[in-house]
Amino acid sequence: MRRRPLWSVGSILALLGTTVGASASSAGHDRGRPAPVAVLLDLQGSQSSLGRPAMNGFVLGLQEAGADDVLPFVALLDTESDPRATESAARSVAARVRLGAGFTDNDSVLVAGPFFQRVRTPFLAIGATDPSLPDAIGDSVFLTAFGDNTQAAAAAEFARREFGSSVAILWDSTSQYTRKLPRYFRTRHEELGGDVVLDASFDGGCDLSVLGAQVAVLSPPPHFVYLAGLPDCIGEVVASLRSAGVAAPIIGGDGLDTPNLLSSGHGPTSGVWLTTHAWLSDETGTPEAKAFVAAYRQAYGAPPADAFAALGYDAAHLALQTLRHARGKRGVWRALERTRGFAGVTGTISFSPGSHVPSKTVWILRVQDGEKSLAEALVPESVPPPIRED
Repeated sequence: MRRRPLWSVGSILALLGTTVGASASSAGHDRGRPAPVAVLLDLQGSQSSLGRPAMNGFVLGLQEAGADDVLPFVALLDTESDPRATESAARSVAARVRLGAGFTDNDSVLVAGPFFQRVRTPFLAIGATDPSLPDAIGDSVFLTAFGDNTQAAAAAEFARREFGSSVAILWDSTSQYTRKLPRYFRTRHEELGGDVVLDASFDGGCDLSVLGAQVAVLSPPPHFVYLAGLPDCIGEVVASLRSAGVAAPIIGGDGLDTPNLLSSGHGPTSGVWLTTHAWLSDETGTPEAKAFVAAYRQAYGAPPADAFAALGYDAAHLALQTLRHARGKRGVWRALERTRGFAGVTGTISFSPGSHVPSKTVWILRVQDGEKSLAEALVPESVPPPIRED
């Protein structure tokens, strides 16, 4: 396919602004009218280390449109990792576009999703991973990523085999994602015959020294720690556990897949594993990952920071594919639900009337001395069913 000249991130934001109707001057037309898509992402605040790479990947995916494709970009809205900004953005665009996309967290989709559901506008969640979102919100929601039950099951199977049977589970109580992820993990871990020697929450923040002290005095010590944390200061979280005397391996979910994990004020992070959506290596990645990393490096001058860039890229290509064959919001919804075997960087995406959550491989990465490497790629043998949080 012929690649159009890339816009920089800054020019994209300046060109599109934050209101619907500011369309790119180079955008094509669908029978004389633009094909409107609104993308909502957190470019500031606690989710920005995931939101900005997702935006970069999405923009790159759009720029790889074929010469005759419509560029369906109408508005990029920065929701600032803030529920009020998220609600305002969703309220303003949901009824005015054919397709919504965005977010790297479950809480934001829970806020924005009902506005899209109410007016039957399909919404493609870029990085949200709660498998119960389509059930909780409605059939307008489709996930680009695998479900939290899948990544937690993969972590449990890997850790049980590699580290041992006993675990201390630590989880952030301030996020829907970090409240549910450890529940899936515990279910699968106990199915495998594992023991939970501590299951404790913390109220956000970057310092887990108090919890770390509780883990450090457990006798016998747990074989590993499962950490359900958020991306904004995860390196400091890990450093505080280490400073408190926790020497065991730490494993967590895709909320740890951020450059913020790799180092802290105490130096590089080591002895940490995480589950994520792709292994983005231009040497040992899949052919799709190698091609994506090369294109991303050419566009932005550096490799992608995390797998959320690849999720954004896949979401853009899926949106383009959908809009090639769909008319109106109902047509977009039908085209998404009939998606079968869409080959993305993060795996194969298929939807059906019974499932708007794709089944994918989980990539497990190791962080040692501030560097990531591939530990394993697996599809878990058993996955807990989705759970709703009341």
